[in-house]
Amino acid sequence: MIGAALGTGVAIILITLTFARPFPWQVDGAVERLTFRLCPLFILGFGMGSWASVIVVTIFGNAILYGTAFGAVAAVVSLCRRLAV
Repeated sequence: MIGAALGTGVAIILITLTFARPFPWQVDGAVERLTFRLCPLFILGFGMGSWASVIVVTIFGNAILYGTAFGAVAAVVSLCRRLAV
């Protein structure tokens, strides 16, 4: 649950910064690179019809990706704790 919430938050913040562009052009390039690295499904925007669908796919995709990653880490930590006891 924490991973899904974190992934959703990251996607929302980075997509908002990418579209709003509140920074100078030097920083915008760094924000876009960070968006493409932390939100891998955002790249689908170049092939989809509307930006609304890209945003929805990116947010749900990040929730699933980050939730799965954090769940795997939690499972490994839980397994290590059981084996240590």
